[in-house]
Amino acid sequence: MLAARGAAVAQNLQYLSGQRVVPAFEGWERNPDGSFTLYFGYLNRNYREELSIPLGTDNRLEPSGLGQVQPTYFYPRRHRFLFSVQVPADWGDRQVTWTLTSAGRTETARGSLLPVWEVNDQTIMENRAGSGFADGNLPPTIELDGDSARTATVEAPLSLTVQIGDDGIPATRAVGGPNDARIDVDATGRPLFGAGRFGRRNAMGLRVAWLQWRGPGKVAFDPWYMEGIDDHMPGWAPPPLPPDGKVVTIATFSEPGTYVLRAMADDGYLYTPIDVTVTVSDRP
Repeated sequence: MLAARGAAVAQNLQYLSGQRVVPAFEGWERNPDGSFTLYFGYLNRNYREELSIPLGTDNRLEPSGLGQVQPTYFYPRRHRFLFSVQVPADWGDRQVTWTLTSAGRTETARGSLLPVWEVNDQTIMENRAGSGFADGNLPPTIELDGDSARTATVEAPLSLTVQIGDDGIPATRAVGGPNDARIDVDATGRPLFGAGRFGRRNAMGLRVAWLQWRGPGKVAFDPWYMEGIDDHMPGWAPPPLPPDGKVVTIATFSEPGTYVLRAMADDGYLYTPIDVTVTVSDRP
């Protein structure tokens, strides 16, 4: 009795730091040309700590010939359908694996074309939004103003502008209160939900989220919200957009090196990404 009770308490412990990142295979989709797209995401088991896991032995996609398109920077908690890998029509029963080593543990997500893992836009909407889907919804559009390769200096602001658009589906809706949204929150109001927990609800409506995808240091964005976390907080709603759909964000870099930043035009159900590569030099 005591052991069982102790085990239950241990399962409910929430760690701010020191925990590992777990890769996740989300499913696969058939493409019009006969090829297949496999989707991956992750769970950073920490509630606060952000981890950097460079490409290599500790962060690898296999077979390596498919390319290394995965992130190396990991925000807290669960992030679904975050990137995809395309395989040819004759892929058969082979697997795509994503292996991560962090906090002394190695975890592998194994992607295959088993029928049980087949997904479509409806499946993606239901998983990303927490429940439900919108008939006829199309992914938002996004365009980057300027070149996709930029230069910057440590601690000097870099202005990034994207133009986003959508079909108006779904209508804008804020996240409800904790009871309505079925989200537990901590003393600061931040949601506490774990891997595989259903019933969480996402805010609806067009917005843009910036992520640090790769890079040796830390990127600060202004304005910024954490995709998959802040947009589930009770009361959060997408900020108003200018009439032309152009959103300006300032990025600041803590260390020199090469960074990949990802902007996501998100309507709460589906999203469209675009990447920017930034070469950052040290201060003169």
